[in-house]
Formats: sequence, structure tokens, C-alpha cells
Amino acid sequence: MSDKIYTGLGDYGETSIFSGGRIKKKSPLVGACGTLDELSSFIGVCRAHCEEDYQLNSLLKEVQQDLYKVAGHVAGSDESIDENRISYIENQIDKYAGDLPGLNSFILPSGTRLAAFLHVSRAVCRRAERIISLLYENEGKFLTELKYLNRLSDLLFILSRYSNKRSGEKEEYAY
Repeated sequence: MSDKIYTGLGDYGETSIFSGGRIKKKSPLVGACGTLDELSSFIGVCRAHCEEDYQLNSLLKEVQQDLYKVAGHVAGSDESIDENRISYIENQIDKYAGDLPGLNSFILPSGTRLAAFLHVSRAVCRRAERIISLLYENEGKFLTELKYLNRLSDLLFILSRYSNKRSGEKEEYAY
């Protein structure tokens, strides 16, 4: 017989964290973990829309694995991503941005389904970054995670543009 997924322990606005303690669900820490989970879920949707592009799908899977390490560390695990992952993301930005035209204006989040979902992922990543920034400011923790999310949002933006270009979809400008 399998364990039940529900316990009832969260019914009064608290949840367990990795370190074994319980905290309020409204805390920024829980907000950060929830937003990272949401981001990973949207990236999963992106992966479903790029099955034919093995390299991109593989990159996005690596990002999901990184996000679980980030969330685990925020929730109290000793293990986290290291600075090398930030450099890796920067290299991926450079690789995918290589053939993209320069920008003189804001672009509207649009285009292919994959590009649109990458834009949503970017926006959720920025929200996660804002929450982690608050934790860093208040507690002096999670600087590596903050840097990683900052670069990741840039990568997701570049990947949305790459997806549109690869599909022959024109970018729409805000003005």
C-alpha cells in the first residue's frame, strides 16, 4: 500500500521545510520555493514544445535540475549550485544570441508557442529573482542563487527570440 499524498499538516497555513522545521506558508522563503517550482513547471511546458530540438530540450532539462538545487538550498539543504553554472548559462546565452539581431526597442512576448512559454518562464524567473533578492537583502543568503536566476532570465529571453527566429516568426516591437 502506498503512502497517502495528503497529511493535513498544512491545513493551518504552515509547511515543512528541508531542514525539518515548519514555517508559515506566507513567508518569502516558501514563496521563493513555490515560484521556483512554478518556473520549473513552465520550463517543462517549454520542453514539451521543443521535443524535436534535442539540444534545447537538454539545456532546459539541465535548468530544471539546477532549479531543484536552488529550491532545495533555499529550503535548507546544504547542497546548491556553484558559480560554474552561472558561467555555463552565460556561455549558453552567447551561443544562442549569436545570430540574433540587435534590439532597439522592447519586444512583445509573442511568436511561436515555445517562444511565448519561454517568455512566461522568463517572467516567472524574474519573480523568483525578486523574492530571492529580498531573502538576500534580509538574511545575506543566496547570492549565488540570485546571480543564477538573473542570468537564467536573460537566457530564457534569448531562447524565446531564438525560437522565433528559427521558426521564421517575426518579433513584434512594443513601439
